[in-house]
Amino acid sequence: MKAHIRNKVPKGKFATYHLTRALSLSEVKNIPCKTISCSPSSFGRISKKVKKYLADNRYVITIEKNKGKPLQTSPKKILEAIKLYRSGMSFRKIEKKIGIAKSTCHYLVRKAKKTKIKKGTVIITV
Repeated sequence: MKAHIRNKVPKGKFATYHLTRALSLSEVKNIPCKTISCSPSSFGRISKKVKKYLADNRYVITIEKNKGKPLQTSPKKILEAIKLYRSGMSFRKIEKKIGIAKSTCHYLVRKAKKTKIKKGTVIITV
């Protein structure tokens, strides 16, 4: 799993941290793992001092694009909504049964391959 960093480094064990903005050297030193990913634009904004620190300390940096807004619905509810729809239940009935908005259910079914999920204040890519 991957945690997305916006303002501060989230606590927990993650295989990769994804930078959504350029971090200062002191913020980078707080990252507990040696694997970091970021978008091409975020990588361009990282200072030379931070890039040198990452290279000297053998961090693995990958550049990747993770488009889209993260989902705020739990993975269990997402799977349940997709299963119920595929079994023939309407979006309105799913809304009443699970407690997810009808439009969100429709979106989840359409975008069943979504990879980013928001858990509290931490964005996780599965």
